[in-house]
Amino acid sequence: MTWAEYLESFHARTAGQTEDVLSRCHAGDLTPYSWLIRPVIGRARRVLDLACGSAAAAGLLASESAKTGTFVIGVDNSAAELAVGSERHPVPLLQADVQRLPFADQAFDAVVCSMGLMVVQPLPEILAEVARVTRENGLLVATVASPLPLRRADLMLLGRLTAKLRTTPRFPAGGELGGIGTALTEAGFDVLEDGRERFAFTVRTAEDADLLLGSLYLPDTTEDRRDAAARWLAEQGQSRNGVDVAIPIRRITAMRRA
Repeated sequence: MTWAEYLESFHARTAGQTEDVLSRCHAGDLTPYSWLIRPVIGRARRVLDLACGSAAAAGLLASESAKTGTFVIGVDNSAAELAVGSERHPVPLLQADVQRLPFADQAFDAVVCSMGLMVVQPLPEILAEVARVTRENGLLVATVASPLPLRRADLMLLGRLTAKLRTTPRFPAGGELGGIGTALTEAGFDVLEDGRERFAFTVRTAEDADLLLGSLYLPDTTEDRRDAAARWLAEQGQSRNGVDVAIPIRRITAMRRA
């Protein structure tokens, strides 16, 4: 099975599940979605949510920007995710290929992308397309997976969970995107900020464990192995009255060069 086939099947089966997990991840009063959109609130009147999934970021941005009249639209190639997004969030959504965005040059003041650049390929061509639809001095804000920051207790729990799964989550374009700075520069962006934050998802029940593990890209993990790992994680949560599973995330903010 190719990555494209796996992703189509995965998101058809789990539409909305990524939002269900990330909306429950917290770092103080932040969620990954509120952290993502923070740099563009009040600074952009036209915003594109790229690879929007079930449109959690678009919905939150539209809600936060209601008084300023900001226009937000989400784009994704998964019909299943967009169907869930249409039910959850009152924002326009469009099914389209992110390599060929159906928008005019410099149509947006900002583009946000939640955990999508790890999935879409080929990255240089997609960033060039993002640059095309972003106005000069406009912003691109993207979050991707990160190996850090982690606490000592996080390393112990994640190490045991990885041993149960016998793998770590995988992404078509890689995890942290180590070459993202160079790719952004070549696409016409200047990196303004590159930061990391530790979010945590609390597992208390078997349902929590199933939700979390079901949201991960684990193409080489059997269903039996994933179920066994979920049972173990649920046992940890129940025995400790809740266990925090760390979700480290990297946020990159870049400006389109004039």
